Amino acid sequence: MVVAALAVVSLSACDAREHDLGGRPDQPTSLVLATGYTGDAAATAALQDAVEELRAETRSGWVGRQDDVTGMLAELSGGRYFAAAGSDSAAVVRGFLDEWGARLFGVTSTDLELGPEGPATAAGSTSVRATQQVGRVPVLDGELVFTVGDAAQEPRLNAVRGRAFAGLDVDPRPDLGRATAVRRAEAVSGGVAVGRPALVVVPGDAGHLAWQVTITQAARGATVAPSDGWYFIDAHSGTLVSVRPASAEGRTPVRLGGRASLGGPVLTARAVGRTRGLAPDPGSVEVTGTGPTGEQLTAHGVRLQDGVALVDTTVPTWDDSAQTGGIWTYDMGGSDDDSQLPGRLYVEPPQNGTAISDADAIAAHAFSRAVYDYYGSLGWSSWDGKGSDLISSVHYSDGSFCNSYFNFGQMVYGNPCAPDGKPAEVSELDVDTAGHEITHGVTDSSAGLIYSGQSGAMNESFSDYFGNVIGDRFQGSDSNAVMEHGCTGITPPTQLCHENPDGSVSTRYLLNGTSFDDYFFALDTVTAKLGRLGLTQDHGGVHINSAIWNNALWSIRSRLAQMDGTTALDSKLAGDFDKIVFAALTTQIGPTSGFVDARRAIEQTTVDAGADPVILRVEREVFDAQDICAGCGAPARVVGEIVSNAPETETQPAVHGDRVAWLSKSDGPFGAMATGGIGAKPSALDGSTSSAQVVFAGDALVGMEFPDNGPGAVARFDAGSTSRLGEADRVTAFAGLAGSDDGAAWATRSGVSYVDAAGSVTALPLSLADGDSVTALGAGDGTVGIGTASGRVLRWTPGGDAQDLGTMAGGVLSIAAYGDRVLALDEQGNAQLFSGDAAPVQISSAAMPFGAAMNDHYAVWSEAVGELGGGAAEEAQISLDDTDLYLVSFDTGTVYDLMDTRGQQGFPALSGDRLVWQDAVYGGDDILTATIPSGL
Repeated sequence: MVVAALAVVSLSACDAREHDLGGRPDQPTSLVLATGYTGDAAATAALQDAVEELRAETRSGWVGRQDDVTGMLAELSGGRYFAAAGSDSAAVVRGFLDEWGARLFGVTSTDLELGPEGPATAAGSTSVRATQQVGRVPVLDGELVFTVGDAAQEPRLNAVRGRAFAGLDVDPRPDLGRATAVRRAEAVSGGVAVGRPALVVVPGDAGHLAWQVTITQAARGATVAPSDGWYFIDAHSGTLVSVRPASAEGRTPVRLGGRASLGGPVLTARAVGRTRGLAPDPGSVEVTGTGPTGEQLTAHGVRLQDGVALVDTTVPTWDDSAQTGGIWTYDMGGSDDDSQLPGRLYVEPPQNGTAISDADAIAAHAFSRAVYDYYGSLGWSSWDGKGSDLISSVHYSDGSFCNSYFNFGQMVYGNPCAPDGKPAEVSELDVDTAGHEITHGVTDSSAGLIYSGQSGAMNESFSDYFGNVIGDRFQGSDSNAVMEHGCTGITPPTQLCHENPDGSVSTRYLLNGTSFDDYFFALDTVTAKLGRLGLTQDHGGVHINSAIWNNALWSIRSRLAQMDGTTALDSKLAGDFDKIVFAALTTQIGPTSGFVDARRAIEQTTVDAGADPVILRVEREVFDAQDICAGCGAPARVVGEIVSNAPETETQPAVHGDRVAWLSKSDGPFGAMATGGIGAKPSALDGSTSSAQVVFAGDALVGMEFPDNGPGAVARFDAGSTSRLGEADRVTAFAGLAGSDDGAAWATRSGVSYVDAAGSVTALPLSLADGDSVTALGAGDGTVGIGTASGRVLRWTPGGDAQDLGTMAGGVLSIAAYGDRVLALDEQGNAQLFSGDAAPVQISSAAMPFGAAMNDHYAVWSEAVGELGGGAAEEAQISLDDTDLYLVSFDTGTVYDLMDTRGQQGFPALSGDRLVWQDAVYGGDDILTATIPSGL
């Protein structure tokens, strides 16, 4: 069988990244085009015309950068705009918006609420942050930051950065109250609401008025740490509009045995505070102890009748009457029951005086204070900037957790791991770890970086950066390694403790040499089948790709220290850069910011701060050298039109004609069902976030849901009505749904069921050997393909009996069916085509369990084509397969590589010649589509 590389132009699709803008090669660049914008060329041409008119009218060199999502500008810089004489900064901003805002950013001054003018920098500039609003309700992610130069004399606008959404038109008066929204969010999430909900407008179509409810919940499925999230409940209908995860694990999840998921809600700091009843003696006592790696530590506690409690009441935020605002340390005693968090308040027995005998407890307490004090020196109060409690829990789990995490004021440390009796680490208690995790709270409370794609990688990276800054200050050292103290004495290197170029052993190394070209384009998959193979995709590589931003920031800091001729601890330039990075994170960066956005924010903050010019020069040199610049790091030309590229992870698409459906994932294996069309805006299908998959059955949709307050179900959605088709359980979830233009299939305890396009259900009883079960399903042209854990492959035409086609070498993980053909992929990577009564044909030995699809002429699957390598993968010591979509033609027997580009593609679906798939090549998980030409 011949394998051919199919030229990318042979797939018919609209490439929205290519625009004919008039061909003006003699003109300087005025607009940097977005790589992922799905709008038409006319809108982009109009945007470029507007930028060029602004350049001409102001006689200055404005350059705009187009936004991937809105198609308007994400950044405008390089020019000058003056308002009328005597104007202040706010008047300059309003004048610009009224004159140019609609054409460049899609809004005018009436759509924005201007915040207070920031303090003037040494350079005389100031910043004005403006929030997009609808009837005084803020728009989620709708924010622009204006930089105004010479604010005290003759103000002029020098730069605008951010994102605004045009065409929002929603009633800002809610029909649903806060309490109802909280109950709804807790019901669909299975978690606990934290804080007070706020009204926001969620962009999309004309917008959705929604209550933003902060939820703390336990993850379900194959994750290893709890997940927080923001749940957006429609304030008119009560349905769920969107979910945003705020998951923040200490390191890339590793499998070392033991339990793989956590259950039960995490108690909030507020709930814990109500049950303390501490009543300490006036003042506090100094406590001492030895940490897990032998360090001598000092902290503060309070004396009680039964001993000394680890509660630090000496911090400026402590409120004695309310007993809030302090630093608290608890003991979980080896339990991993999240419903018991934070555990038992640590109290040292009175006979020990002020000497703390538990190494982890004294370390957690002392390290929390070190993090608190560092951010206090920058004007940031506690983890959230509002002085909230900072709580630590030690001895979480029996040693199988191998991680640490932070949940809205709750810091959790696992016990050290020892797979096969060999320690993988000394301790989870490391001052760098405390700094890393609590910085997630700082990020979530300021920039709110979404835990996906580039924004998720930066979320991790800022935690690495400040974790090491804080750790170095505490230890009095100058290190490029993060979390090295928890790896003290570990030889040889383990999964958790890696050997670094300088000979140290640590979890991560900041000067790792990576650039934007090393981006790890991995899919964020939700399929439980990967767990059978021991694979983890790290949320699409958020811990892995953090190496890129780590290397950029730490390279700048290190070079500045070299220029000062001293260590980074003593370098004024390096210290100034730390403050610049913090200011950019908390004031200039937004939830969906990418690497280039953050670069601009850091450079702008440097200028605004009036910092030494050498800092800006070094920033630019390093960012340029590492390809973090507009137009750099862009993917190779990719076939296909983007159906959806929302910040959330989008997985497992299905297609019927020009309609597409998929799962919008929050965290774990569940998410919200979403639909869209070719060239149409996506929208949520229903109000649930507990969906495991969605497929088509003709014009109707079939979803599989696992709500926390009831049994799982397979449901049919058609013309606004919902009908329950059957129960869903672990068997159903593992096998997954199979959908097609003709009907959909799912597994049951006794066999397989099928619903046709009209809604009629047919059941097939199956008699399988003990221990065998249905593991994969495919459907097409009225035929169902069935695969089992033992490798059996069957074909079933509903209404008849199943035909046994043969047995594969391994358990079947993906299958596609159409007519009399069935394509099956097993856990050993084999892909075999079964047709009629003929012997099966082996078409691949490197197939990946990322789904398969089939029509009457072709079959498509995900093929491993080599390692998804690069510096980011090497730094994380992660090896995953680069995957392309492969196609076999039944007419010619030729196998084609449809997507010969670095990055993972998978989960294909076909309706006629319309192909949709999940693609990671744009740095996130997006849904793409193309049509397959005839005659291959």
